Amino acid sequence: MRHPMRKYGIRRCEMFADVGNFDAEWAAAPEAVRRCLALAYEALVVGGLAVGSVLTDPTGTVRAEGRNQAYDDGPGEGPLRGTPLAHAEMNALGAARTDWDLSALTLWSTQEPCSMCTAAAAFTGVGTVRYLAPDPWALASGNDGSSGVAGMGRQPWLVAANVMFLRSVSAAAQGTEEPATLTRCRELEPETVGLHDALPPGLPEVRNAEAWLEGLWHAIGDAATTRRLRMDS
Repeated sequence: MRHPMRKYGIRRCEMFADVGNFDAEWAAAPEAVRRCLALAYEALVVGGLAVGSVLTDPTGTVRAEGRNQAYDDGPGEGPLRGTPLAHAEMNALGAARTDWDLSALTLWSTQEPCSMCTAAAAFTGVGTVRYLAPDPWALASGNDGSSGVAGMGRQPWLVAANVMFLRSVSAAAQGTEEPATLTRCRELEPETVGLHDALPPGLPEVRNAEAWLEGLWHAIGDAATTRRLRMDS
């Protein structure tokens, strides 16, 4: 059967079939990974910056969550909404309660937290911080961070997180000059940018993150494997 993304010029390269069945991989991923990606996708489809974050307890159960709302200007709730403080991690921390023992919790994010969010996690006493992907904006700005994944060895989730992020950045540009973040990441993250470029322009119309990622899964796997080979060389 023809792969659903072939019409966008995305074809599976069999030699790089480095991922298994999407349903099995999605089910096996920690709840934090699935929820962070779902929140990032929610931000993407409303035209915001695609970043999602959650707080989990020692059992891996999500206790609080947030998505980036810095660019939200429509109806909604939250004191940080539409402000430069409304990063996903700040919204997740803002949903925590003062009497919680945050030292026992883990803050997850789709991208490596910025200095503001890192400081907030440290100030509130969060026990562990994990993220799926390096922050494309930070990389493009010369702040390489760790350029890696803390606590996750699955590069397909890295590619998935950052293709959403880059799509949200390019969609916000609305056809004007290419954003500097995307231009710089052509050199730094060529595999993810290649996948981004093969997508149709504008915001996705697929109903949720799970369905959208399933349609891209083999292309994500190819990009992830190529990236891993590049990083290991």
